[in-house]
Amino acid sequence: MLSGLVLAWNYSTLTITAGTRLWRFYLARIARVMPLYWVVLLFLVIQRAAHGVPQESLWRHVLAIQSWSGDYSIGQASYNSPGWSICVEIFLYAVFPLLVPVIAYVSKRFGSLGLVGVMVVAFAVQVALVAIFTAEGWAFLSVKDPSSGHRWLYRNPLPRLSEFVVGISLAFLLLRGFRLRERLAGWVQVVSVGFVLVVASIGPSLADWQLPAFYGAMWTVPFAVLLLSMAAAPTAWLSRFFATRALVTLGTASYAVYLTHRPLLAYLGRDPNSMLADPPGWAAYLAVLVIVGLCLLVGEGAHRLIEVPARRAVLRLTRRPAVTERATEKVSA
Repeated sequence: MLSGLVLAWNYSTLTITAGTRLWRFYLARIARVMPLYWVVLLFLVIQRAAHGVPQESLWRHVLAIQSWSGDYSIGQASYNSPGWSICVEIFLYAVFPLLVPVIAYVSKRFGSLGLVGVMVVAFAVQVALVAIFTAEGWAFLSVKDPSSGHRWLYRNPLPRLSEFVVGISLAFLLLRGFRLRERLAGWVQVVSVGFVLVVASIGPSLADWQLPAFYGAMWTVPFAVLLLSMAAAPTAWLSRFFATRALVTLGTASYAVYLTHRPLLAYLGRDPNSMLADPPGWAAYLAVLVIVGLCLLVGEGAHRLIEVPARRAVLRLTRRPAVTERATEKVSA
């Protein structure tokens, strides 16, 4: 959803027939996510080779198409497990030039109500999928089952189109001048964050439908409302909080932290699902603080030393006259 919003904000007029501009868009997207992804993958390939571990469907991971596989060990459990979402991002980048002209037409032809209608339909698709997977029992199959809800509702790229379309629609609402008063936006943000915290703390155990809903549908409305309130009221409390220097620094390096933290945890011999259980007591909390600090340090280093230089190197291929280049290189989605 966030990617859809940021991309549509910066590329609201992009079309599949844009020629050179389309090529530059795709190259910029590759420059944004793939260099660090490939570096981490190369590290893991060398690590496997050193320990005599077979390279499992490596070509899928190189091309970032592993999440399309029905085999859980390929789609999420081999090499760098967070890489499944990079597969989703690449798919959404690929279809963005097809989607954004449609949303742009709806915005121009039907205005804000049309955009709200698009978001309602996208959310209805998610609800329908939850209902179908619950009724058929697919949502509760093992994650290793090719028909499981985990495969089709969580890590497969297709269901994420709904969230992506919502994000694109939010961008066009903002481009149409949608704004909120600071006080109203502040209350909206409190309610949205409160809802997420309460639901997340309860967990997917109160009703059967909650498990498939947790895969995405449960969060679509509160996250859409939260994103819109933050973008439409930059002076509201949460907007200002995320604009602080510390949060901007963390956010800038967050992609690198995301890609490097699981290999680092494996190297340290830590299971993220049991870090508070071993060692027991307060030592576990201290260990978590140290490990989180290491993850942030390694992520920041990967961001500064690999991600940024590699992105700049790739983007040099898209050099253009200075006036239009500055407008194009607002790419940080």
